[in-house]
Amino acid sequence: MKYSFGLAAAALLLDSTLATPLEMVARQGSGSGQGPYAPGTYKTDSGLASHTIYYPKKDMGTEKMPVLVWGNGACSNQGTSNSALLQNIASYGFLAIAEGAPNGGGTSDKNTMGQAVNWIAKVAGTGAYANVDASKIMVAGFSCGGVEAMDNIWNANVKTVGVISSGLLQNQTAAKDFKKPILFVLGGSGDIAYANGERDFKALPNGTPSWKGNIPVGHGGTLGDANGGRFGKVILNWLLYTFKNQTSGLDYLKSGYKADSWQVETHQLDLLQPF
Repeated sequence: MKYSFGLAAAALLLDSTLATPLEMVARQGSGSGQGPYAPGTYKTDSGLASHTIYYPKKDMGTEKMPVLVWGNGACSNQGTSNSALLQNIASYGFLAIAEGAPNGGGTSDKNTMGQAVNWIAKVAGTGAYANVDASKIMVAGFSCGGVEAMDNIWNANVKTVGVISSGLLQNQTAAKDFKKPILFVLGGSGDIAYANGERDFKALPNGTPSWKGNIPVGHGGTLGDANGGRFGKVILNWLLYTFKNQTSGLDYLKSGYKADSWQVETHQLDLLQPF
């Protein structure tokens, strides 16, 4: 499934109204993160030159790093457009890979994300990635990136999916076949993708655990804030529980979100278990 031209154009227009990728980088500041392995930083690798790789600078010893592969809004290949979010996630002991080189250009599609998933699955456990755990890979993204993430749910290396201000555009009944845990983070009724995300959440089949949260902040919400703001906090807690078995993450998903004014619906969340 490809990102349809009509809504892709709408997303590009909306993103230009809110902030360009370069403007988002500027307003996010250093965004080095608040986790135990801070600061988070980023690099490139000649083996995956079209992406940006985020990692914690503090030595993690023998602890394994799960993986988040991230798709940007507006189908952008700008690997630092959500740097504050991804540096913060890295600072908690994750490897994050964003589509596009730092300050890069051009457009992405589902294959751009799939390339990163398959590459890290291949190199994990070797060289610079010796402590990367490729048995724990989440794909997630904002707007167009969220569509790409859903397109990659069928990749055998992917364990869970995050849909951020997004929803299916073509093959709009596909969510009825989703079997993997899926996170929806939406910006309320003012979010251009609100109706799509709501529809997909409601279509999930029996046995698929999901969490859906809304706050009235519009398309992309708080992703440009320090550490990704409230959007980033939800994504992080989902990762901490599913990939690191930290009960604080589950506590946030069950009740801690109330302090951040989320309106939440869940779908068989009791079936959500750490990988």
